[in-house]
Amino acid sequence: MGEVTIRRAGADDAFVVAALHLQSARDLGMPSEPGFLDRFVDVWLRERPDRPTWIAQHDGEHAGILETRRLRTLPWPARPEASALHVENLFVAPTHRGTGVAQALAEAMIEWAHSTDVTSVRAMAANDRDRELYDRLGFSSPGRLMEFDLREPS
Repeated sequence: MGEVTIRRAGADDAFVVAALHLQSARDLGMPSEPGFLDRFVDVWLRERPDRPTWIAQHDGEHAGILETRRLRTLPWPARPEASALHVENLFVAPTHRGTGVAQALAEAMIEWAHSTDVTSVRAMAANDRDRELYDRLGFSSPGRLMEFDLREPS
């Protein structure tokens, strides 16, 4: 097994981020869309300060991506400014699964978060494999998070 290297995505990585995002969508069975890469790059570059993203390389290939959204709190009397990080997409290319890419991406994100004003990281475990990864990294599931999905009829 080759070494996994992780780097924080910069503006020059916009098309790499878009391509990995598209690969993630295809892995979930989503159809291709003409012009998607350009549309994604435009939005990602505009929102990049609040979308910390990490890219993984393994055996000389782009192997995965971890995309987050940074949510900043508004100022409040006697409270330091803080932000939370929400994991929006953790994707590992099928040929690189089981090589430690997902864990390396998550560890890089957590290490970065420790060096900022981020006070919490939230992630949704879509399956048992995700839950095991987040458990290993020290995430907990307090059972208090509630969500109202406006896409679903009530």
